[in-house]
Amino acid sequence: MSASPPGRSSTARHDLMDAAIRLMSRRQPSTISGRDLAAEAGVNYGLVHYYFDSARDLMLEARRRHGSWLVEDLMEGGTRPLAVEVALEDRRIFGFMAHVALDDAYRDPRAPHPALDAMLDLVRGADPDGDPAHHRATIAAIALLLLGWPIFVKHIAHSLGLDPEGDHDRIRSRFLGVVLSLYASVGLEVDG
Repeated sequence: MSASPPGRSSTARHDLMDAAIRLMSRRQPSTISGRDLAAEAGVNYGLVHYYFDSARDLMLEARRRHGSWLVEDLMEGGTRPLAVEVALEDRRIFGFMAHVALDDAYRDPRAPHPALDAMLDLVRGADPDGDPAHHRATIAAIALLLLGWPIFVKHIAHSLGLDPEGDHDRIRSRFLGVVLSLYASVGLEVDG
């Protein structure tokens, strides 16, 4: 669209996408309405339909923007892996990916996965003679570990008789050792 509604700049479009990313980091997309998106963005609900055909279209666009943000900003244009600490602490990463992945209404096997693709490119560059199946399996294992930690660490620690608070440093150290060894197995070094 070439013009913005009276009194609003096209930054409202970006505000809506940022709001979608924040909400999708906390909830499954299928539970988010256009009104929820507008309220989170602090804009009039009509702008959801002005800039996007529907709330679903807005969230699909936000998903694309999220992937670009991961690669361009957090992976420095795809030139380095995502820092482990960032992946573990930033809900816009683990929360967003978990909620989108677990929402059948938003699962699309044809959807691009820019962060995973960038990781695979890094691995191929670091280990050009390596086994492609090993490369893919290693990236899958790293992603699973990074996404699972923030969600399940307390439950699993309790289930094993550990104190999530008192044993936190020990558990985290062991976890980081495993993740970093997976990266090393494909020739990559990453910030811990």
